[in-house]
Amino acid sequence: MNNASAVKEILVAPLAARREALGLAAAICVILLLVGLRVAQVAPQQAGAELQAWQMQDIKLKNQAPVLYRSLLGAADTITWLKETNGSWPDVAVLQAENLPPFAAKFLPAGLGGFSWQLRQGAGWADYYGINAKAAAEEKSGADPLENSFILRIIDLQSGQPYPYQMARQEPGKAERFAAQIWINLKPADYPDGPPEARGWKWVVSGLN
Repeated sequence: MNNASAVKEILVAPLAARREALGLAAAICVILLLVGLRVAQVAPQQAGAELQAWQMQDIKLKNQAPVLYRSLLGAADTITWLKETNGSWPDVAVLQAENLPPFAAKFLPAGLGGFSWQLRQGAGWADYYGINAKAAAEEKSGADPLENSFILRIIDLQSGQPYPYQMARQEPGKAERFAAQIWINLKPADYPDGPPEARGWKWVVSGLN
């Protein structure tokens, strides 16, 4: 009897490879959890308030607008850290060098890569204004670009400057320095040199009735 023919070969992944795969999966889960918690902290939540005419619920965003919205909310944390570290608002080139989406277009899906961004500073806040400057060219090539315009507005609550809009509610005894807002215009629009709501922009909020 040929003993070699009775032996069945079974391939088993090395234990080290299994550990690496499990470790990688766990790390990804932790990262996604932390990102979700951070977005929940930064996103403007006004539970119990009524939706104003110049506000829009985040669940009403369409197409790829939710992707850009969440990217801007996630970027707010890095921007405020750079502001505290360097004493000034980081310009768009710095954010691109940090590989921070959506300013670093290489990390965006198709339809969002044509956005160009500008930094505009006001009294006590900074605006990061974005418009899809390549939308027309992308449409000619058969793509489906997102043609909404966006503003990430970060307010320095300790600047001493008045601000006309109600901030997200804060926990008792916890004084935040910064608050982030996302404003959207549902079409390509110039930067509003005045109140955004007077020019068709809406503040994207969550948690409203």
